[in-house]
Amino acid sequence: MTSKAISESGLPACVVCDEPAAPEARSDCYRCGDYFHLRLTTTATGPDCGDVWIDDEVMALQFACHNCLAAQRGEAAPAADDTPGTQPAAEPSPRRTLHAREGASARDLARDRARRRR
Repeated sequence: MTSKAISESGLPACVVCDEPAAPEARSDCYRCGDYFHLRLTTTATGPDCGDVWIDDEVMALQFACHNCLAAQRGEAAPAADDTPGTQPAAEPSPRRTLHAREGASARDLARDRARRRR
């Protein structure tokens, strides 16, 4: 892990918005290793400073912050909102949104994909 700023609350700061990131609402980026806010359920509220998806090659969940995703696309890192702790959410892919609404688990998606490859 890279060095993380610790906020006054003692929690590590989000690498994207620089606000405290509580353990129940954060993840660590697979590229930079820093913490970022991540809503872990579709009904959760709060900032969302990254994304999660199923990697087809390794069949595992991948977590990445908006800074690394922007760098991967060749774009500048997103600027934080005027409102502290909020970050514009990236548009989810239609496939991901469909699976979230249907309640499909990562295991179910992996099994479906494996069946289609046979």
